[in-house]
Amino acid sequence: MIEWLAWFPKELQVLFMAGMPFIELRGAIPFATLIGLPYNQGLLFGIIGNLLPIVPLLYFFEPLMKRLYRVSPRYRRYFTKVQERAVKNGGSIRKYGAGVGLFLFVAIPVPGTGAYSACFAAAFFRVPFWVAVSSISLGTVCSGLLFATLSHYVAWLFGG
Repeated sequence: MIEWLAWFPKELQVLFMAGMPFIELRGAIPFATLIGLPYNQGLLFGIIGNLLPIVPLLYFFEPLMKRLYRVSPRYRRYFTKVQERAVKNGGSIRKYGAGVGLFLFVAIPVPGTGAYSACFAAAFFRVPFWVAVSSISLGTVCSGLLFATLSHYVAWLFGG
């Protein structure tokens, strides 16, 4: 995958990687450090790339899910598994309320949490749109600051 990304400027590589599911911010920022992007640029493009899919995901996920439920049993099984994972990992949402819960869900780096999972959790828990957008965005910024700082100092520690 990285070979074809090499054709693009480093900033766009990080932006693209941060917007991909499973890689997201937590993979893009260390990647930015590895390819020599300065701290502030890696952080900025990582956060922007991770924030870009949030509004479309929150806006279109529920209508798309309802349609796919009616049309395809295969997608119904897939989204049921995604829903179970979101509900299982959504303890902070239930415990602290929608806004704080989604923020913590994204900000605290635990495997399986991030902006994509938070969007799915927000849809499943029926969190109001602007509460979800603001909470996930703030969590993304905090997570980005944490990962950029860690990546920067780990690279510095190992002479990078």
